[in-house]
Amino acid sequence: MSKQVSISKPVRDTQKAMNFAEAAKMKSVSGQIPEGDVRLTANVRADLHLRLKIKAARERTTIGQIIEQLIDRHIE
Repeated sequence: MSKQVSISKPVRDTQKAMNFAEAAKMKSVSGQIPEGDVRLTANVRADLHLRLKIKAARERTTIGQIIEQLIDRHIE
């Protein structure tokens, strides 16, 4: 004896989708770029990267902030 299952087509709720998208914008999600910033990709030696990560952790800052400070000093 088999039980018959009824499957219905999902209904699209546009307003719910928009609300979800707006709420997602307000959450802090890893990987998002702060307004006014740009993403920079650079290749560095593995040993330098490790030292940079350690320095950032010890100073309770980010690698990006350390790099910005270094660039500011170098360019001035």
